[in-house]
Amino acid sequence: MLQGFGLAAGLGLTLDAGLLTGGKTPLAAFAAAADSPSSASPAAGATPIQHVLIACQENHSFDHYFGYYPKAGRFGVPAGYSQPDGNGGKVTPHHESTPFTQDPNHSWQDIHKEWDGGKMDGFYTVNGETAIGYYNDADIPYYYALAEAFTLCGNYFCSMLGPSTPNRLALMTGTAGGNTSNTVNRGSLNWPTIADVLDAHHISWKCYNLGVGTGTSLEDFNVLVYFNKWQSDPRLNFSEDDYQSDLKAGTLPQVSFLITEALVSEHPPADIHWGQDEMQGVINDLMNSTSWQSSALFFTYDEGGGFFDHVAPPQVDAYGLGMRVPALVVSPWARRGYVSGQLYEHASMLKFMERLFGLPTLASINHQFDTSTPGTNNDAANGHPTGPPSPPRDGLAHLGDFFEAFDFSQNPNYYPELRR
Repeated sequence: MLQGFGLAAGLGLTLDAGLLTGGKTPLAAFAAAADSPSSASPAAGATPIQHVLIACQENHSFDHYFGYYPKAGRFGVPAGYSQPDGNGGKVTPHHESTPFTQDPNHSWQDIHKEWDGGKMDGFYTVNGETAIGYYNDADIPYYYALAEAFTLCGNYFCSMLGPSTPNRLALMTGTAGGNTSNTVNRGSLNWPTIADVLDAHHISWKCYNLGVGTGTSLEDFNVLVYFNKWQSDPRLNFSEDDYQSDLKAGTLPQVSFLITEALVSEHPPADIHWGQDEMQGVINDLMNSTSWQSSALFFTYDEGGGFFDHVAPPQVDAYGLGMRVPALVVSPWARRGYVSGQLYEHASMLKFMERLFGLPTLASINHQFDTSTPGTNNDAANGHPTGPPSPPRDGLAHLGDFFEAFDFSQNPNYYPELRR
């Protein structure tokens, strides 16, 4: 059942008209459709934004980070909020005393138990005290300063009621293709990604790997490595030094994917301050560059990681939406001190790029999952050879594309002092 947004029961089943595959492979159909941009796209040069940057950290829910943000309003944790303790009693959230926690269970099965059909009452019974801790202004002051200076999204959900890899697949392709766990082999996938669309329309892009390691963890935070076409592409391997050099030289690509390695990803049990420091450096470098006034940076988290959230995600198909996660829009053109109530999920960033650059939607290109998904690695298939459909969600009209979070009448000479 769709909850909390007054949407009709059929929401999510109507996609862009699109081009049928006609028996071709999805990538062959994509090649045929490459010259068919979305009719809803603005004319080139309609906005001052020339650079889109996407940063996705790991495993925190909205309430875990921003539930007690004083300006969260109706999106924050309500007064008197509690969770069942499993023994007939109630437990209330507690402020975390350290910048690191245990790692709650967040598999497909565990997240569904926490979600409990939309009751949102399984966090403590599944994961104990760890799941109902929270941070506040004293713990993540830079993130709260970003919220005060730019746009915080109060209704941004991850894509799936499951773990990291399927959610990151959805961020890059609009769908996880039926995958519901982190068990995906490198080079095994072949459906169209946003990288295919960008390349076909001559939009430049790079992946910058941030931190002291390789830029990936055991879960491969850059999920393009799972796609046969992209796993060896050199554009996956740029470093933080390359990011800084491109900013200084004025050679930032039109789309940048900022991918942190495990120690600065904020994935428990990592110290969240390490991740906050990394993101502060990334954003400060952007603000101090000539690209700042033509940039929009979207900063979110791949999934809730098992941490509590009180808002039931609307269900648009058998896989999600997933738990609500923090999301910020950072740009001199972003509405300032604004908490958005627009419904967003990871595909919303795809929708933004598609509209900005006049690109076709992935939903109009990829029809591989319109009627079913492979049953392998698919908990929603319940042991059957195929699972429920999962077409790319960038074709859903009810999902925002972030344009409402911008005010292009603002003075772009905006360099707020972001306290720390």
